[in-house]
Amino acid sequence: MDLKNYKLVFEDDFNGSELDLEKWSHRGLGGRRCGFNSDDAVRVENGNLIIKYDYRDGKYGEGWYSGMIRANRQFCKGYFECRAICNDPLESKFWSAFWMQASDPYTAASRGGINGAELDILEAFRSPEGYPTAESNVHCAGYADGSESQGLRSQSVARRKLDTCYTEYHTYGLEWTDTEYRIFIDGECVGLSAWADGVSTVDEELIVSLELPGEKPADKSLTGEYIIDYVRVYQKED
Repeated sequence: MDLKNYKLVFEDDFNGSELDLEKWSHRGLGGRRCGFNSDDAVRVENGNLIIKYDYRDGKYGEGWYSGMIRANRQFCKGYFECRAICNDPLESKFWSAFWMQASDPYTAASRGGINGAELDILEAFRSPEGYPTAESNVHCAGYADGSESQGLRSQSVARRKLDTCYTEYHTYGLEWTDTEYRIFIDGECVGLSAWADGVSTVDEELIVSLELPGEKPADKSLTGEYIIDYVRVYQKED
């Protein structure tokens, strides 16, 4: 990724002892899918942000717990990158995510993405064949052609087999320009899209989360972590 003409506008290397609440807020607290998002599932230690999932009797009751945070400022266009070791979702189905979301990307108000989309920079899954994958997707609704104007459409922008994504750090990035989205893994462009009626033109939230699955894992002893070394945002200089 060539960052010429880009300026660093947001950065967290997670070098403190707790989450910097001047930069981040906890998001989606309470019930979500099979369990709960909780602030105490998120910690900072040894230069990393760590989001842990487990089954416990917590502040929202007994059940599966995980966490989600968002940057306190929103962004429109730029280059967004994290360096992370993802949780292996093989048994639990909890998946690591680095993504962006507009205020209303899922209805006709999205206008085919122009008024906002969901931009999944990273979703770490297992393929149907069982191998580790890093995936990127775009979701939006409300298209100019009028078809399914209230319905959500989705596009896979990139899907890369990445054998070490659950054991080693890799970088995951999105370059969001005036004309397209470009997905990067370890500095290499692995996918691009000008999906639907055009790229988003509105400010969006930047989110880091260890996502709860829809179905509750049967084995309550399972636990795992999503480890993030840094998050950085660059934008074009005027």
